[in-house]
Amino acid sequence: QTENTEMPKTKMNVKEELTLKIIEMMKQGGTDWTMPFRSLNGSPSNPSTGKAYRGINALWLGLLGQSTVAGYGQWADLGWQVQKGSKAISITAPMIGKDKETGDSKMFGFRAAKVFSSDDVLNIKTGEAWKNPEVSTAVDLTERLHGVDAFIKNTGFHTDFTNEGKACYTPALDKITMPHRELFEATKTSTATEAFYSTYLHECGHMTGHSSRLDRLGEKNKRGYAFEELIAELTALFMCNQLQISSEPREDHAQYLKGWLTALGNDMDYIFKAATAAQKACDLLNSLQVSEEVSEAA
Repeated sequence: QTENTEMPKTKMNVKEELTLKIIEMMKQGGTDWTMPFRSLNGSPSNPSTGKAYRGINALWLGLLGQSTVAGYGQWADLGWQVQKGSKAISITAPMIGKDKETGDSKMFGFRAAKVFSSDDVLNIKTGEAWKNPEVSTAVDLTERLHGVDAFIKNTGFHTDFTNEGKACYTPALDKITMPHRELFEATKTSTATEAFYSTYLHECGHMTGHSSRLDRLGEKNKRGYAFEELIAELTALFMCNQLQISSEPREDHAQYLKGWLTALGNDMDYIFKAATAAQKACDLLNSLQVSEEVSEAA
């Protein structure tokens, strides 16, 4: 299939120019996206083994906003019960066996495995929910951009902040979950400040899709999920530009988008469609602002 990377021959607005720039970055760059925030336990980890997930599992769990996951039996062995109706998360696990010739342990490939989030377990004895350690010595490396803070506050969107290194939007509760800003750190492509606000605006982008707003979240399958991620990330990209958080598209945007575009067969038409939907999301976010000027980042 031939990639369509051209827009209509009309005068482009800023968001169209940004979309074309991000497409070029996606062509040139890879998909080595780095999660810009951490939990106190570091990367997504398994409390049973004490080890951090690596490779594609770390990326996938990070994108889902998960910091602590384990298998059903692993949770039970630790004294925690996965609750009825909880949805498993699919990851890959190595297949280990003995080499017929040497008798040594050998990896023969990968198999599918199911894990459950710490959000889905309760202590078997006390019924208490899982809690990660509280933030104690974390240092806030972000710069507070008061104009952007005011912009987000003016949306009226509800946000819960967590220590678990989780960023997500929950449609059923119509709320955003964000890591404390002290958990954000610089990556190869973004400052801690850019990472915090870009992530927050990404989740605000998801929130515009609620049935009471733009009603965009009805397609509950792999395609619908991937396409919604494109929309939310482009919303964050456009808003970062408008609010002067970053004036040019950043490589982390391109890496994140390319990862989800892969799930859509690398069809570039989805980027243009997502950009149109992201424009509507931005329009909604702007419509929720008070009359005073809030477009300056600081």
